[in-house]
Amino acid sequence: MGTEKKLTSKLEDYLLTVYRLERETRVARPRDIGRRRKVAKSTVTSALRSLAENGLVNYEPYEAVTLTVEGKKQAESLTIRNHVLRDFLEDILGFPPEEARSAACGMEHALDSTAVDRFVCFLAYIKHGGHEIPRWIEEFRDCAKEGSLGESSAEYVQKYLQAMKVVES
Repeated sequence: MGTEKKLTSKLEDYLLTVYRLERETRVARPRDIGRRRKVAKSTVTSALRSLAENGLVNYEPYEAVTLTVEGKKQAESLTIRNHVLRDFLEDILGFPPEEARSAACGMEHALDSTAVDRFVCFLAYIKHGGHEIPRWIEEFRDCAKEGSLGESSAEYVQKYLQAMKVVES
């Protein structure tokens, strides 16, 4: 997925906002970024300066903001991370779509490219490896349905935590 510079999660969110605005309206203006992020103009200015210093956006006061080649590459990488994580949370773990979207937004900032590559490999194997989704995934979804783990799940969790020496017997 690349050797991009590590940004804070907030700066990654600004980068994604610029990316999305460019895709939706062909141009990203600081005022539109502020509205979308629900922040003051000074906050947007500070974020855009940081992104410009990192070579990710072209920014001049009172002008439209554009992504650099590297900025577009990093924004696309973050977008892929988000989609992969949402896919895993929805299709494998059985999260409802809105919960998966919210959780993926938090997780996308924490995982490095190696971890995301493993998620991609796992999902590709499960979904496109020339076989049906394994029965154990279906059974897991049934077990964890509607966000409340059944009694057997609680037993599995307890055994797992005990084996990890997290919980006393």
